[in-house]
Amino acid sequence: MDSWYAERGHGMVRSEQGGEPLFVHVSAFPMDGQVPQEGERISFEVVSRSDGSKQAVRLHRLQSHKLPSQLRPSRVGSRPPRPIARRRTSPLTWMVLVLLALGVGATVWSPASHALGTKTQTQRH
Repeated sequence: MDSWYAERGHGMVRSEQGGEPLFVHVSAFPMDGQVPQEGERISFEVVSRSDGSKQAVRLHRLQSHKLPSQLRPSRVGSRPPRPIARRRTSPLTWMVLVLLALGVGATVWSPASHALGTKTQTQRH
């Protein structure tokens, strides 16, 4: 791995035989929880992109042992953050809203409110 830009989620790799650096995206790495490291030995396949440039894909780490999870570096900035979960409305809030709606509805549509707004004619015999 030549260089890695954690905040951007991509970097550059170069073959051990030399050649030009190749673009690599974080999605090409295995989902093992390890952050890509500069200087890390990896194997990869090369594909051509739509613009004619080449890109490294299907990366595999070439290491003889894995570090225990406590010793691995944190994953800060290596992948985009997950979306923030929406808060659920509590049952008490729903109950208050329903009672308010019923109160407003009863005030607006009650028979007494209709009687105040209409004139009744009284007939005299």
